[in-house]
Amino acid sequence: MCGFAGILNLRHPLRKEEIAPILHSMGDQIAYRGPDDEQLFCDQSIGMVFRRLSIVDLVGGIQPMSNEDDSLMLVLNGEIYNHQELKLLLKDQHHFKSRSDCEIVLHLYEEMGVDFLLHLNGKFSLALWDRRNRKLILARDRLGIKPLYYSINKERVLFGSEIKALMPYPDCPREYDWEHALSAPNHEHAAQDFTIHSYFKGIEYLPGGKYLVVDLQCESIEEKCYWRLSPLTMEEYADDQRSDQEIIDGYREVLEDSVRLQLMADVELGLFLSGGIDSVVVALIASRYQKFHTFSVLSQSTFKNGDARAAHVAAKYLGLHNHQVQYPWHNHTFDSSYWKKLLWTCETFECGAEQLYKFELHRYAKHHRPGLKIILTGQGSDEFNGGYVNQFIDMGPEYVEDKDRNWKSFERSLSHLEKDQLLRAAPGLGNYSRYINKGFIASVVNQPLWSHPWFYYGNRSLRSLQMYNLWHEDRTAAGNHIENRVPFLDHRLVEYTMRVPPAKYDPLFWNKNILRSAFKDALPEELAQRPKCPFFHGPDERYTNRMMYNILISDDRALIREAFGETGAHHEVIDRSAIEKMLAFIPDDPAYGDVPHLLTLTNMALLEKMAMKTAFKKPVVFSDTAVLDSIQVSNWDAEEDVIAATLSVRRQAIDLDAKVALRPEVTFLKGIPAGWFLAVDEAIKYCLDEAENKEWIEVLQHINGERSINSIVSELNMPASRIRKNLEEAMDYNIIQFGNA
Repeated sequence: MCGFAGILNLRHPLRKEEIAPILHSMGDQIAYRGPDDEQLFCDQSIGMVFRRLSIVDLVGGIQPMSNEDDSLMLVLNGEIYNHQELKLLLKDQHHFKSRSDCEIVLHLYEEMGVDFLLHLNGKFSLALWDRRNRKLILARDRLGIKPLYYSINKERVLFGSEIKALMPYPDCPREYDWEHALSAPNHEHAAQDFTIHSYFKGIEYLPGGKYLVVDLQCESIEEKCYWRLSPLTMEEYADDQRSDQEIIDGYREVLEDSVRLQLMADVELGLFLSGGIDSVVVALIASRYQKFHTFSVLSQSTFKNGDARAAHVAAKYLGLHNHQVQYPWHNHTFDSSYWKKLLWTCETFECGAEQLYKFELHRYAKHHRPGLKIILTGQGSDEFNGGYVNQFIDMGPEYVEDKDRNWKSFERSLSHLEKDQLLRAAPGLGNYSRYINKGFIASVVNQPLWSHPWFYYGNRSLRSLQMYNLWHEDRTAAGNHIENRVPFLDHRLVEYTMRVPPAKYDPLFWNKNILRSAFKDALPEELAQRPKCPFFHGPDERYTNRMMYNILISDDRALIREAFGETGAHHEVIDRSAIEKMLAFIPDDPAYGDVPHLLTLTNMALLEKMAMKTAFKKPVVFSDTAVLDSIQVSNWDAEEDVIAATLSVRRQAIDLDAKVALRPEVTFLKGIPAGWFLAVDEAIKYCLDEAENKEWIEVLQHINGERSINSIVSELNMPASRIRKNLEEAMDYNIIQFGNA
């Protein structure tokens, strides 16, 4: 993980004494990406700053780096995993000055021009200055794993690894793009052409698989595509006679090679272990080569959905040390100041609970393993192995019963989503959308129609990854001087999934069967076949929402006031009174369901203001916020009740031996035909999902004012820790009372 920024003057040579201070300021904005070294380069019309995180060739890999005659100058953020193989091809023609993986780019360019990009296996963003031909090339890896932004006007081209790296330049645009941000408040909602946005007017986000050539001699600037995720022809698919098992075996070979290549480092690496099949498989393969520490999120959600337990089981099975990092939603030091720093680090309005969880997991790993500079993750498996089939079925126009959930219903939902996205470009056709063929809409808006829903899904995933997962995982790692590596996004593996014949989609991609089958013999069944769980969505998501709400209202609602002004103030875009109504309503809803919407709008308004004043003149630091604690688990099942209590106890003084009763105004009701409800003052106010609250419902049925919690749970043969979180919530909402109160 490194970072760079630069300027190319299109009209006049640069004066080093004038540009050097600006370059230093640009580098300061992303200093966390490269704490090990800073280098400046100024030549003719170009100036660049590079911040290095040393991972390969710690001494010799300094950048910018040049070729033998200094006619080329390169800065590169990322890794070239196949550099050794490529060096063998060029060792007779070129002299290599270092062991750095990045140096291969210079000599490949000398041999084949921009076609060098087709030979790289890695994740990268780069700027290559061809001094002899006065040409700048900006390029990004195929899937857009490493970020790259640029801004162009008649006088200059700015470029950098992050948006904030461009902003110290005096004429850099800083106007927030409210229209695009508000029209795509969810990363799943992409334009049909899968446009990539920076959400700042005049600052462009170079898409993965593309490069930009600025030719000063020809006075031209052109963005070109060197890779796209394309399906084979139907004839080519028909010629593929491989069996399911042969396809699975081939998939396993490519994935194993990807993990092996991505272990390349001269420093310590670790792994984020969620307990899902993706990270477990990466851990399995990597553990064949070396031992390392693994890190897992232990929150109320991951405890409830079983992710934390599965991570513990997987680490124990593989003989790896596992850190269960605790996220106490009700007892933390995340305040308004912390949130602004995290938001500015991520520089996207889609900065929320997931980003906080990931950032703090990186932070914990770095604190306890100072030499660690690499984290492996399972990112990208869901997108290209069919991990989101059920979520996409739910995004379709109709409710689908569990018995009817299958590959065909998945394809129908995808087809509907593609049509819906086409209609976004032709809203006038919306009145008759149910009766219009998708192909006609595509012709009206002059957009291609994908020949199969799976191809639409793959390319939609490419855009979604760049605009959400890869974006924030790059920042949450970089903010802690760590580099993320994503073996599932080796382009060879992604292409492999797209080349599977359509007749094989159902047996191989439903429930990620291609991955599960590839490693079923190497893992216990409980890990190989464990269903996918959402990170924190679903059961107990309300606790995460409450944590985020508490951050929003911390310090006398400092974030709200800074974003939208004081109560009654006018905001150019957002209705200030509507924000107040939302703030007042949220605590009345036990699910705190509107928090994500409020957070998104607040982030947008904060980013607008922070950018206009370049929020942080110096590198962002989090040293004033305590690092989270972890617990060491020896036997999860034996210690589960202790873990549950650790997460849920907020009121140490509750007397569980005191008599407990519903408050006089509260009635507990069994619904007709099913369901349980709590009524307050004879009005139904709270619904209790039986599947999620089974044990708490059992306890509520025994609360009568004559018994204690301890006596009730003893009779029901359950520890009090199982219902402690519900008990605390019942007190929050004045549902119960103890003693004679």
